[in-house]
Amino acid sequence: MMRKFVSLSLCGVLIMVLVLLTQAQMSDKAQLGRELFHDPTFKGTIDPLKATGLACANCHADFDDTANSDGLIRAGHSVVGVPHRGEAKGGMITGADFARAAGGGGFCYEHFLQRVPPDKVNPTAIPAEHAEALMAYFEVISGDNKGPEFEIAMLDDDAKKAAGEKIAAMSGDASNGWQLFGRACITCHPTVKKAGIGPQLVRSRAPRNVDATMARWATKIRGGGSLMPFYAPDILSDQDIADIIAFLREQIENIGK
Repeated sequence: MMRKFVSLSLCGVLIMVLVLLTQAQMSDKAQLGRELFHDPTFKGTIDPLKATGLACANCHADFDDTANSDGLIRAGHSVVGVPHRGEAKGGMITGADFARAAGGGGFCYEHFLQRVPPDKVNPTAIPAEHAEALMAYFEVISGDNKGPEFEIAMLDDDAKKAAGEKIAAMSGDASNGWQLFGRACITCHPTVKKAGIGPQLVRSRAPRNVDATMARWATKIRGGGSLMPFYAPDILSDQDIADIIAFLREQIENIGK
């Protein structure tokens, strides 16, 4: 009887050890995902000649920024709740591809981290172990939190242009625009007179057609383009963008002063 009890106890201990080892392994996987999320080299796997310098964390919060904002405005929504969504990129990534593409992270891995043109991106090209690690991290930080509710409307070129022209024609508050620029744009444009990941916006000479330039910039903010991510209306409203445009216009008007 005693031997049977000891055997059962040992079995119980072994099961607990296996459970703890599994949890530790999952914890290691989630930790890798966390590191990848903040690492523009993706643990050194991205060719330095192709790297943009961006990381997932530049465009997405890894916490609930609607409940606990840090003041920054990121182009993408928080990754909290990703495992509950089941689709990404406005329904372009679904089914089995959703997990394999790290909940949409595979698109960013190719396009925003390595400059692959959007029409040539393969979201499942992200290494499988990295996709699994990111999803493990997203599961840890999400728990039962389904994250923010939002819908992404992918604009075609005509819709982007129309949106930009409408915004550029609006009156804006340059002072508020400067604050918004600091919260939303400085990651890629360190100052308006200095290039970063994005180009220098204000140069030594004003553009020939300032109005056309303002409309083009408004179009870029709302619709994205090249490495420029788009800012959806629930992240930057039309008025927010109009304020940023007013700030940039003011900077151009002050050239040489």
